[in-house]
Amino acid sequence: MRSLYILYGISLLALNSFSQSIPATETVFTIQKKDKQQFEFSLQKGYTLKAMVQQMGIDLSISIYKKGDTSRLAYFDSPNGEYGPERILFEAADSGNYLLVVEPLPEDTASTGRYAIHQIFIRVLQVKHDTTFAHGSGIVLNSLNPLMIDNLTNLGMIWGFLKYYHPAVARGDYNWDAALFRILPAIISAKTKEAANADLEKWVDSIGKPDACLTCSTTATDTTIQLLPDYGFLFSKGNLGPSLVEKLSYIKNNRNADDNYYVATITGVGNPSFDNENPYKEMVYPDAGYRLLSLFRYWNIIQYFYPYKYVIGEDWNKILLEFIPIFAGARNATDYSLACLAIIARVHDTHANIWGRNTALKDYFGNYAPPVQAKFIENKLVVTGFYSDTLFIKDKLKVGDIITKINGQPVEQLVKNNLYLTPASNYETQLRDLPYRSLLHARQDTLTLELQRNHKTLVVSVRCIDADHVNYAIDFNPNPNDSSYKIINGNIGYIFPGRYHDRQLPAIQKAFENTKGLIIDMRCYPSEFMPFSFGAYIKPHASPFVKFTDGDVNYPGIFRYTPLLSNGGPNPNFYKGPIVELVNATTQSQAEYTTMAFQTAPDITVIGSRTAGADGNVSAIWLPGGIFTYISGIGIFYPDGTQTQRKGIKIDIPVNTTIEGVRQGKDELLEKAIEIINAKTASK
Repeated sequence: MRSLYILYGISLLALNSFSQSIPATETVFTIQKKDKQQFEFSLQKGYTLKAMVQQMGIDLSISIYKKGDTSRLAYFDSPNGEYGPERILFEAADSGNYLLVVEPLPEDTASTGRYAIHQIFIRVLQVKHDTTFAHGSGIVLNSLNPLMIDNLTNLGMIWGFLKYYHPAVARGDYNWDAALFRILPAIISAKTKEAANADLEKWVDSIGKPDACLTCSTTATDTTIQLLPDYGFLFSKGNLGPSLVEKLSYIKNNRNADDNYYVATITGVGNPSFDNENPYKEMVYPDAGYRLLSLFRYWNIIQYFYPYKYVIGEDWNKILLEFIPIFAGARNATDYSLACLAIIARVHDTHANIWGRNTALKDYFGNYAPPVQAKFIENKLVVTGFYSDTLFIKDKLKVGDIITKINGQPVEQLVKNNLYLTPASNYETQLRDLPYRSLLHARQDTLTLELQRNHKTLVVSVRCIDADHVNYAIDFNPNPNDSSYKIINGNIGYIFPGRYHDRQLPAIQKAFENTKGLIIDMRCYPSEFMPFSFGAYIKPHASPFVKFTDGDVNYPGIFRYTPLLSNGGPNPNFYKGPIVELVNATTQSQAEYTTMAFQTAPDITVIGSRTAGADGNVSAIWLPGGIFTYISGIGIFYPDGTQTQRKGIKIDIPVNTTIEGVRQGKDELLEKAIEIINAKTASK
């Protein structure tokens, strides 16, 4: 689990042999399977303890209690197994004496192990106690001219650079959101670029000059580097004054080398975590200062911690310039939410969207939708099924109908109008999402559709239901009550990973023992993590299938390749028949990663159409107004360096669904898979 705080009662068991203060320097202790070892510390109300426990051969959890009280106040257990750090950050709600209790996890098999512990600091984190702007920034922007946009661009870039590079900001010595609101009035009112730059330099000076960094490594000999940092316009000739550039260069070269309050790396995974960003959920329509904060926060997260910024397809630096007047000029909650959605869409990541309930967007696109499945096939919007037969919808629409107009507007025009608000890695996945996110939504309970059926044009009015009641889940799992595996076409195994569980693997192996081929239908999202469990079943030996790129909290903007990762192992009883895997735009994220793992099997053919092109563990981002989004947080690559983001996974034989196939009730990918297996086995 990620570090989290839990409030509930627990009975304290007897603790073993010692109780002492948390050591100021790293000290090693030995711990037995059922031991509980405690350390005492005192905190005043509002003070924070920061400590580190380094696991050394045993998986530990850390709990914090008020001395003399059995109510657990905090719990820490990162998903890093028997080795790796447990970072402790605990703020006291009341003054008093506390206990930090270290104990092995019950499920860990180690009978004994060691750990090192030390206290890093006890102090007030100003970031949590500066509440001056908790209810508004006080910033008003009526209009922006080119000078103001230019100055605000520099401010946004410097603000983000200092947030991630300056040790004092990273320590939490400042509420950096509030710091933005304090400098904004001067930058907005500056009459010249030189005046704004002078104010920016005074601001940088006020934070203090960092100590020289003795551990900030150079990159000259690091052969694992994939991407170097991009600092925007900060070091562009003629943009900022020479003395300010010199000071920023010093900070760059003596950057923060410790933890950063605003960003952490998820242990054992590598993607960034932004858990300490305040979502300001109560601000449905944030004021101008908070809207700029939203833009600056998101832009800088992408600038320094998005592994795929280089495949966005345009200059991310110029996007900040473009969106400053859009965010500043948002007139209401709808404009603001649309501005957030539009910049999220520019990242071109299918993981990135506005997730959860957003009332403004729901009202904008419409609260109603017909219970109709429709997909783009051969660039036409085609009825492919029904979510239910509510309102006798099947009497008006037929599978295979081509929808040409919606409420009198041509579908082609609606697609063009909505693409910029449809975040996805590639065009195929945008087309996947458009029908259920925007095109087939309405602000009233009816939609008028123009259809093409049997070379005739029909106009029908269809009733809609509350969009929240439409069962969109069946797009990814069309037959939820079916088994995950079966025998088809007499002697071919078929598995649907969207319903698969590892506990079924022994039964699957037995059922498929004498089949002549295997079809894996990856047009879904796997319900179990399969690369290693199922991957071992279809491979005779281990081989590499992927490598990653990770960012670095201590060197923001740099991304390094990790070593190759393998799956499989020695297995003389692996599945020896030909395997065909089916993919399309529904194949996303874990499904794409799983496909990469399976592609190293000795006789596998991947068929279908472009996948969603979004891979890598997701990182959550909150923006002011409670706007919630994700990014793909680590880079995923084939062993030869081929990217999957935006492109999708490698396909051996392209196969596309056709309108005629839909009308005839055919599954053309499945039919092609059977054909391939029959051809391969016939030649043996």
